[in-house]
Amino acid sequence: MTGCLCRIVLSIMMVILGIAATCAAAEAGEESLTLSARAAVLIDGHTGLVLYGYNATRPLPPASTTKVLTGILGLELGSISEPVHVDSRSAGIEGTTIYLQGGDVYRLCDLIKGALISSGNDSASAIAIHLAGDEKKFSALMNYKAQTLGCLASRFGNPHGLPQMGHLTTSYDLAVITRYSMQNGLFRSIVGTRSGRIRERSKGEVMPLYNTNRLLGHEEMGWRITGVKTGTTSEAGQCLIAAAEKNDQILISVVLGSSDRYADTLRVLEYGIKNCHLVLVRRREPLRDVPVWRGSRMTVAVAPEKDISLLIPPRLLPFLEKRIYLEPYLKAPCARGRKVGRMEILLGNKVLFQTDLVTLNNVPRG
Repeated sequence: MTGCLCRIVLSIMMVILGIAATCAAAEAGEESLTLSARAAVLIDGHTGLVLYGYNATRPLPPASTTKVLTGILGLELGSISEPVHVDSRSAGIEGTTIYLQGGDVYRLCDLIKGALISSGNDSASAIAIHLAGDEKKFSALMNYKAQTLGCLASRFGNPHGLPQMGHLTTSYDLAVITRYSMQNGLFRSIVGTRSGRIRERSKGEVMPLYNTNRLLGHEEMGWRITGVKTGTTSEAGQCLIAAAEKNDQILISVVLGSSDRYADTLRVLEYGIKNCHLVLVRRREPLRDVPVWRGSRMTVAVAPEKDISLLIPPRLLPFLEKRIYLEPYLKAPCARGRKVGRMEILLGNKVLFQTDLVTLNNVPRG
């Protein structure tokens, strides 16, 4: 890009759908929902902004929603096709299992499926022991990963979510971890799978898997539930992380300590869908003209290289800002699709989205 950049701050005039800059701000201004959950949060899966929060930063036991972090670490730290020899420490673990036995051999990816689809505690344990040597060392990796994602209120003590002193996280932290994890295509595919099968490699036995998330595939006001993870213990109550998608939009909700996680989740999602607005800027939609020096035309139109679509609560619209950084003029010849600047959408000082600005036409020398 040549020449100095001109910064132009423009007011945003668009149509919209929702979120808040911080949990505190969200909870201070949110409409009260009737929930049985001890904590809940709703975020935009693209920007991470909080659309709704109730006790969103309160540390609580997460039960098997823990396995979201276990699953993404398994995908990132191991090779999905590598063989895993199940340790006897993982076999026979309490709670939900897929009935692993010591000495079984599975592909790492299959154990990740067992943990995320059927919520197998033995699968999560086997992943941890395979990758780190024992659950304690793997938990250290979990905590490190959580901290790198900004989840400073979380402390994970095991890979499966069984009750343990100090094993706590928040609904907001789980939403952040899930948002990150859903950017991994294989993770996203696994948590969106209703049923499947995995095969033990040494004996050839086939184990069916059935997703524990009863909302998977549910349609709510045009949005479809595409994941992600349940969790239940007597201490944690009913927990659910859910992802809802429509076109290129994604909402991520978390409810913890619920007595009816499915009803609570649908209420939270419905709130976001009804009360927030969709900010939309189409790619290739002209924003302004830039002067062209010595060209066959005096100006050329520029537009965003990518579509911009954001979810925003109505109360935050006055604080939304669009900034354009653009070259003051271009020299001919100028090719169609040339990058000549960028556009940012901000809420306060937080950049929600940015994209390059490109020329829409060829301009030869005049």
